[in-house]
Amino acid sequence: NRRERDFYPTPPEVTKALMTILDLPTTTKIWEPACGDGAIVNTLKEMGYECIGTDITTGHDYRFTDMPEGIDWIITNPPFNLSEDFIRRSWKHGKPFALLLKSQYWHAAKRYSLFHQCHPTSIHPLTWRPDFSRGGSPLMDVCWVVWDRQGNRCEYKPIRKG
Repeated sequence: NRRERDFYPTPPEVTKALMTILDLPTTTKIWEPACGDGAIVNTLKEMGYECIGTDITTGHDYRFTDMPEGIDWIITNPPFNLSEDFIRRSWKHGKPFALLLKSQYWHAAKRYSLFHQCHPTSIHPLTWRPDFSRGGSPLMDVCWVVWDRQGNRCEYKPIRKG
């Protein structure tokens, strides 16, 4: 059964893996627009980043919310049923962004045009299944998809745990 609003808090090791790949300076100001209980925000802050979290549950629907001032990157684990909306909205903001998506996200004919209209820079599948249920049996394969707005080529680079 799916959780209400597709709420699956992101385990810290998933966020840390992305930040290892991105290698952003800690002066980078990050917006997490689907922060839920703050899992990604808290991990980023523990790593020394300034991070602003907003969420639909507090009246900030990302699809209609303006970007806070001074944001350098957008990083989020969007509700799966709104992933395309999040990609298109992030693309319009014109800032680099990374979204955590199901690994098979691009395996759908209906997303072919999305892939070419909002071409990702890199795709990083995790080589482990994160425990989104916090104590359950991990069942979902996921990947970080990055749009840094600087390249045309899409790099595919798996992330190893640890």
